[in-house]
Amino acid sequence: MNTLESTQSHSSAPFALPVEDLTDAQWERIVPLLPELNHGVVRRGRPCVNLRGVVNSVLWVLRTGKAWNAMPANYPPYQTSHRYYLRWRETGVLADIAFELFRTDTVLTRYVSRKRDPHGRHESKAA
Repeated sequence: MNTLESTQSHSSAPFALPVEDLTDAQWERIVPLLPELNHGVVRRGRPCVNLRGVVNSVLWVLRTGKAWNAMPANYPPYQTSHRYYLRWRETGVLADIAFELFRTDTVLTRYVSRKRDPHGRHESKAA
C-alpha cells in the first residue's frame, strides 16, 4: 500500500494515509453519514452526482495537499467536489466521515496556498 510518506517525501501533509479510493467496506460504513443519500429527502435542482467519486476526490485533496484543480481526471469536476467539501465541512459531515474511516480528524487539517509573499513564494494558510 502506498502512503504519502513513501511516495512523496517532500509533501507538506501532516500525516501518512494511503492515497487510494475507498474500499467497498469503507464506503458501506460512511453511506449512512451522507445526507444526500437519505432516501426520505426529495431532491431538486442539479442532477445527481456520483457521491462515492466526490468522497474519494475530497479525501485525495486532503491527503495530498494539492490544489482542487490538480485532481486526477477520474474524479468528478473539482468545482463539484469543492462544493460538497465546503457543505460537508460546514455541517460536520466531513468530521463524521473522518472519524468513521480514520478514528481521527487529522485528515481535516489541510494547508493551502492562498496568496504569495513578497518574495514570490506561496504563504501557507490553514483552511
